[in-house]
Amino acid sequence: MKNTYTKKEMVGYLVGLAGQNILYNIIATGLAFYFQSVIFLPAIACSLIFALARVWDAINDPIMGTIVDKTKTKWGKCKPYLLFVPAVILVTTIIPFFNGMYAEPNDMHEVTLQDTSKYTAFVDSDLTKELEYEGETYYIVPANNTWELERDANGTPVTDKDGNTVKTPIMIYKGDQHSPVEDKTIAETVLQEFQNEYGFEKVTGTKAVLIIAWAAFSYVLWGMTYTIGDIPLWGVTSLMTEDQNDRAKILTLARAVANVGMIGTLFTMIAPSFQGMYKARGMDEAHSLRMAYITLAIIMTVFATILFQFAGFSVKERVKSDNTKKYTVKENFKIMFGNQPFRQILISGILRSPIQLLGVVAMTLVMYYFFNNNIGGTLFVDGALNITLILQVLVVVLGLFGGMIFFPLYTPKLITKFEKKKLYNFFSLIGAIPFAGIFIFFMISGGNVLTWPGMIVMAIMFFLAGASMGSLNVLQSVMIADCVDYEEYNTGVRPDGVFFSGQSFITKLSAGIASLISGAVYAIVGFSDKNVALLNNSLVNGADFKTYNDGKFAAAMFFLISIPPAIGMILSAIPTLRYKLTDKEHTRILDELIERRGDIAEGEQLAAAQESDESDTDESDASAQLEAKEENT
Repeated sequence: MKNTYTKKEMVGYLVGLAGQNILYNIIATGLAFYFQSVIFLPAIACSLIFALARVWDAINDPIMGTIVDKTKTKWGKCKPYLLFVPAVILVTTIIPFFNGMYAEPNDMHEVTLQDTSKYTAFVDSDLTKELEYEGETYYIVPANNTWELERDANGTPVTDKDGNTVKTPIMIYKGDQHSPVEDKTIAETVLQEFQNEYGFEKVTGTKAVLIIAWAAFSYVLWGMTYTIGDIPLWGVTSLMTEDQNDRAKILTLARAVANVGMIGTLFTMIAPSFQGMYKARGMDEAHSLRMAYITLAIIMTVFATILFQFAGFSVKERVKSDNTKKYTVKENFKIMFGNQPFRQILISGILRSPIQLLGVVAMTLVMYYFFNNNIGGTLFVDGALNITLILQVLVVVLGLFGGMIFFPLYTPKLITKFEKKKLYNFFSLIGAIPFAGIFIFFMISGGNVLTWPGMIVMAIMFFLAGASMGSLNVLQSVMIADCVDYEEYNTGVRPDGVFFSGQSFITKLSAGIASLISGAVYAIVGFSDKNVALLNNSLVNGADFKTYNDGKFAAAMFFLISIPPAIGMILSAIPTLRYKLTDKEHTRILDELIERRGDIAEGEQLAAAQESDESDTDESDASAQLEAKEENT
């Protein structure tokens, strides 16, 4: 009879894994967008925060792996963490969203044109703003001699009968003669430019430092607590079964379900739907959006944590090894890098880091390029659903998710027919082609792929890229589990926690490197802090993201999800071209390990039986001595 998991255990584990990956994607994609496009942190600050956090993980992950391997309880070494850590991660996932805004909106973004018949003679004052536009100088003056919004006795902005905030009226004058601008079209254009330039102000001094410091601290804290749950969650897969086919099956399903957890990326798109209830309370556009994200972060995190908890309740550790010798953190580092096949997988995963840009940039690209950062206004045109856009976006989404989720389900069948090393290198090299094709097609299309032929081509390339990524993720997990067997065979120690901390390390270091790349590119094109706030303001006022800033922002985002990932895929095949652990060798090793474990179990049973016999003999001797004593008496 196989010593392996039950169907109930497998389902519970996969449900928990789905919840854990929803939590990961809330942070990995949602928080990145929130930091840069909702509270307007500088792009370089965001990239440094994510990158430095990953440097810490380089130290923290192996430490946690060592702690897991030293853990010994009645449940095993991984299950205790899966029982008690989810509640902690719930808290640390929410707190990064409770932060201030780096660029604050001022009352000027609420201005509106005054009726020209009510213009007064121009009077220059400290309130007057000058604006250069297309070679002309314009002067913008508040009609009520204040830029402040009118407020009621409670300090709430006054609203009209429809519940809309009453804006501050302005007057616009032109040139040296300060003549009123009577052409409404010109006045509205100047007004939009004025709002874009003066609508937001960056915070400075101590407040700015505290905002960035809290962003860094809360994100690092999340990373540490997430690691405490992530390493045992993946490490337990090699302890749930001795059968390598069942192990490949659960790791394949785990990788597929992990991709299902990408519904957490929808966090970015869903959050704005909560904005209306805060606007109704008098909040402006920027602050109401911030509160909408905080609200959804709480709701989705609680839901995902409940799912995560199922893993702790369900899993059972079935594989036992003679793991009496314990290693220090320093020794475990030596084991990790001394195990040649594991070292090859680790280096390969790090070189493939740029593929994480797909997660870092994707939702920002979707929100801006496809929805102009205004989902409601884009999906509804003249009160009717924009069916064409919905179907076009759906085609691309199905292409990507179809490739990442469903194609990898065939990987176990491929493993039975082909060498793992050959499959790994094939998907690494072939996956570079569709990734590169994404940016090439974007440039060929002139920056506009929002056509049916364009979206179909994009869907095909995303499917092929996603299929390669998903298959590599499955192969990476299976090959790491093989490396654990390899280490146990050679040293007698089974370092599940330490080796699967390597997988966690690869994921998080990759995200850090991807963040550095995206931060550098965003800084070059100017997609950062106040400029993002002004971009949002322009889009509210009718600008088109695809042509904004001569299309540089859009081109930068398509570049990031295409060219660096393509380069990373090619580089990742280099360390594994001569991968040491062949499938034939691993099968031999695993067969011998199972035989060893059987001998150990048989020896333990024999020792227990001998101990029981000796105990019975001692009891018989004691009884005989007592009877003899009684007879003599």
